[in-house]
Amino acid sequence: MSGEFPSSAGTGTAAKSARLHYIDWLRTLAMLAIFLFHTNRFFDAGGWHLKNAELSDVSSGVSGFMDLWLMPLFFLLSGVGSWYALKSRSGRQYLIDRVKRLLIPLYTVGVFVVVVPQVYFEWVTNKGYTGTFGEMIPKYFGAIPDKLNHSPLFFNVMYGHLWFLQFLFLISLLTLPLLAYLKGEGGQRLVQRLAEWCSHRGGVFIFILPLALVRVGLESFFEGNITWASFVYYALFFLIGYIVPADGRFTDSFRRTGWVCLVLGVLGWASIGAMFVVYGYEDVMEASFSPLFVLFQFVVSVANWSFVVFILSLGVRYLNFTNGVVRYGNEAVLPFYVVHQTVILSIGWFVIQWSVGIPIKYLTIAAISFVIIVAIYELLIRRINVLRFLFGMKLQRKGGE
Repeated sequence: MSGEFPSSAGTGTAAKSARLHYIDWLRTLAMLAIFLFHTNRFFDAGGWHLKNAELSDVSSGVSGFMDLWLMPLFFLLSGVGSWYALKSRSGRQYLIDRVKRLLIPLYTVGVFVVVVPQVYFEWVTNKGYTGTFGEMIPKYFGAIPDKLNHSPLFFNVMYGHLWFLQFLFLISLLTLPLLAYLKGEGGQRLVQRLAEWCSHRGGVFIFILPLALVRVGLESFFEGNITWASFVYYALFFLIGYIVPADGRFTDSFRRTGWVCLVLGVLGWASIGAMFVVYGYEDVMEASFSPLFVLFQFVVSVANWSFVVFILSLGVRYLNFTNGVVRYGNEAVLPFYVVHQTVILSIGWFVIQWSVGIPIKYLTIAAISFVIIVAIYELLIRRINVLRFLFGMKLQRKGGE
């Protein structure tokens, strides 16, 4: 698989590139991180589909920390994959592939199977719904036309965690002319200038400027976490990832600045927490274009980018090799992503009612959910061509791949 989640990448220049195996590893490890992040959501202070009766400040801190880099990293890695997808495909072939990889899983098993239990948990927990799961199903499907009429792009309750697939498809579609330009002679000159800039000390931080401008300029116009502002922001990470394989100097800059970025990321994370403690969440977020608001959005941009670069630097240093584990994981990532949150919620629905501590609940939900997800993938999705198609995988030929 490639494109929506990168399965290969390269070093060097656009003209001569070698496989960057660390991208494969980071793709698989990022999926595991999202799994652990969503398992943690039962116990943090933020709103979610289900919540444990007892919440934890530690869980809230972990969620806040992981939220700073998880999705930016995923979109950047997806941009890397699109570079290689367009290396061997025309624009038309690329879009057809995006439909197969993203829209088919979203609008088949996603909307019609995977998300349905999530909506039930959401309604029971947060909206006071008292009916049965069977009674909820027609209400769920009956609400879709109204949701589409009022919010054709972001009807988040209907998509659950699968908003990522919709974002990624739309970003791939809308940026395609720019992606094609960056493959051409003029675009390559621009990429080389950026790579030259990054080859200097601290040059990698140039990307913070457009990220910060988007956050400062757009965040105040939208409410919620998944908005047009976040769409544009994640599109920038996607575009940055797209140019990474084009020139080896980007990878070199990640390696050189990794530990500096860790320090900046931790300082940014601590500063964000301090702003919320001192000023309150509402004062920070709702004072549009105030000095405090601008400072907050800039600090978030610095923390986002710094953590992503640090993770990339670890990959460059320690994970630039391949084996059967990472090859298996790369093929499993998309199906794992599609099913994981529903399995976590289904197991958590029962476990959070136990009279035990948070650590035991967390470990129980994580362990049981992981085994079930892997079993669903290995015994069903991976082996049945119809399911492979519905989950965005390549079809398996008779006698093997």
